[in-house]
Amino acid sequence: MRIAHISPFLEKVSFESQDPQGRMIFHLTNQLTRLGHEVLLFASGDSKTACELVPVAPLSMRAYPAPKRYLAEALAMLALEKAFATLPSFDLIHIHSGLSCLPLMRRSPIPIVSTVYDSLDAPEVIRVYREFKELALIATSAEQLKQVPDLNWQAVIPCLDLLRWQNEPQAVEKIARAHETVYEWSTIGMGIPERVVPHLRVVTSAKADTAHERSIAASPY
Repeated sequence: MRIAHISPFLEKVSFESQDPQGRMIFHLTNQLTRLGHEVLLFASGDSKTACELVPVAPLSMRAYPAPKRYLAEALAMLALEKAFATLPSFDLIHIHSGLSCLPLMRRSPIPIVSTVYDSLDAPEVIRVYREFKELALIATSAEQLKQVPDLNWQAVIPCLDLLRWQNEPQAVEKIARAHETVYEWSTIGMGIPERVVPHLRVVTSAKADTAHERSIAASPY
């Protein structure tokens, strides 16, 4: 599968990223590449990844003496436009950059999913997501489903599981496989809420021998 990942531009994507989100995207894109996918990462030029990097800005916004937070969302939208224009076209685009790309997601000619990292406890944020409630989303905590159950959730894939077991190849592969499942649902046009809910089930954590830790991950059957 040919997959584009749109990073948040406040942080670089690397193993050393200050932000857990940057480290999560690093591990996910690397593992998807190892699994044989053609992955392009649209991110800041100081990012480090095993997949092909498309530098949309020289540095992450946090790298500047006065962090240019206000530019991060604009760069994410620019990155998504570049992904739309890239040939050959992608089979799927995965967005990690928050609310800013929702209007472009709605108009995407390519199957598209977005991971939600933040808590959905602010009424204004909930209002925005509900305006675009048909869009396919990946949750990073079960709490997000409780906060706004009526969104088009595809799966709950906790990024903290990936970071906790980042040195365990089998655990990282398991989380990448959960993403693969969501990608397959999206590319064959099955991304509807009525189909999703029965397939979200509680499973043991990414490290299978740790029975007392539990999370929710994608399960298509």
